[in-house]
Amino acid sequence: MLIALGGALAAFGFNAIYAKGWIDLEVYREGGAAVLRGTPVYDLVVGDKSLQFTYSPFAALLFTPLALVGMEVAAGLWVLISILALEAVAWILVGRTAVRHRGRRATLALLVVVAALPLYPVTLTLWNGQIGIVLLLAVVVDLTRGKGKWSGVVTGIVAGIKLTPLIFIPYLLLTRRFRAALLAGLGFLGTVGLGFLLLPADSRAYWSGAFLDAQRVVGQDADFWNQSLRGMLALMPGTWPTVPAWLALCAVVGTGGLLVAARTTEKAGELAGITVCAIVGLLVSPVSWPHHWVWCVPLLVLWAQRAHRVNATLEKVGVGFLWLVFLLPGYVTLATFLWYPSRAGMWLILLTGSYVLVGLSTLPALAVHFGRSEWRQVWRGRATTVHPLPFRDGRRAWRSASVRDGWSRVTTFARDRHGDRTPASSP
Repeated sequence: MLIALGGALAAFGFNAIYAKGWIDLEVYREGGAAVLRGTPVYDLVVGDKSLQFTYSPFAALLFTPLALVGMEVAAGLWVLISILALEAVAWILVGRTAVRHRGRRATLALLVVVAALPLYPVTLTLWNGQIGIVLLLAVVVDLTRGKGKWSGVVTGIVAGIKLTPLIFIPYLLLTRRFRAALLAGLGFLGTVGLGFLLLPADSRAYWSGAFLDAQRVVGQDADFWNQSLRGMLALMPGTWPTVPAWLALCAVVGTGGLLVAARTTEKAGELAGITVCAIVGLLVSPVSWPHHWVWCVPLLVLWAQRAHRVNATLEKVGVGFLWLVFLLPGYVTLATFLWYPSRAGMWLILLTGSYVLVGLSTLPALAVHFGRSEWRQVWRGRATTVHPLPFRDGRRAWRSASVRDGWSRVTTFARDRHGDRTPASSP
């Protein structure tokens, strides 16, 4: 709580003195103000960078309270809410390891928050005034509380604010949570209906094509920061059909990734599954800015928990390396653009694509891991499980995958077949 209050006071003071930062929050405020004024939301042009409102009409309705306070107060409140949401996510993640002592759980959650705050996606979320951490918390709470009666509704509402969480509906279907998938779809449609009811003109403008207009989101040279498959393909040298290649990649990565997410849920739990699903959504989305990758927090914590549980040194090193990936490249890229733009080159493209590389490597790594795990279970099961085999003469022999026991039973059966000894009794 003290961290959240400190961050809120710092945000309030900085904005009051310098009037900089929180550019996305300013767009949210202007969208809410347009609703209150009754002017078209999607005609807005905000700030020096000529940003436009890209969220749904339902989101514009939710942002109206921000227009009732000054920018300094809005920035302070937004940072407070975002850090509190991060603390809540950390509390849930730590609780996954069944830490029963409340004080120890609070200490571990604090360590998670301290480690997460400097990560570039988290810092950028707070600096820009983005809503990503709040949406992350909403999805985690909604989908990890078991098979509750209303599970899925909140996820649908979240998708009504920001479309990317729609990826969780096919995930819920694959994990056979049909009721949750239905409620998520109904929750999303409810936000659309409410938008048409209260903002009919803006809803027609948005759903008739504005939500598909990538140019409203991606400005000039902004593809450099687009941490999705489409963003990386757009930066590749040469002239070639990037859209067909992107659609093909989305089909492969989306389908395969959702299957891996479903298997992850089965093997490692719901929280791990929805984290993998979120990564799939970030990869196939047309635009995924660095601050959208706040899902790196549960990814890091879940892997750290596993590394600690199995006491694997190599995995612990991997967790540290992954933490550095989400810490350094963003700041290095930003500093290069601000102070050394002439030195930007292919090396910087590879550096900025590090999040995409993490996502693309996570999916096959999990698939191979679970595949090997299942193969070991099958092999061990064959080594310990005895299976009856019928034979033509009506007698039964018994097979084991153990070489010693198997050979003993084969020789016993052979002798029995040739009348050398009485039939061996079955175990």
